[in-house]
Amino acid sequence: MKLRLRGNSVRLRVNQREVAALAAGRALSEGVRFPAGNSFIYTLEPFPASAPEASFRDGILCVKVPDSTLRDWASNDTIGLYFDISGRGSILKITIEKDLECVNEPVDERDPYAYPRGNDSHC
Repeated sequence: MKLRLRGNSVRLRVNQREVAALAAGRALSEGVRFPAGNSFIYTLEPFPASAPEASFRDGILCVKVPDSTLRDWASNDTIGLYFDISGRGSILKITIEKDLECVNEPVDERDPYAYPRGNDSHC
């Protein structure tokens, strides 16, 4: 799973294995451990609700998406899920996308489980 933070938005990109795991009800988690012992963890979790949620506590960014939405998404060709979550006078934009293969990356950095990219040769 890849993470991009930009402005007041969170974008997560997931490969085929990760989408299958989410559709099966399993959470995804990645993190960065810093030399001083601190860590930053980000998770994407299916949960039984009708609307997405996002939180940040104790160094953990947690995005929760309705499990039915994730199951439907896993079974179709839609690339992304897009949500706006309001709270305390602001809107957090959440994007979750199927990660497409990058053909311009060095071979050792390519994800073998990325979604195939049609005839488009860009990353």
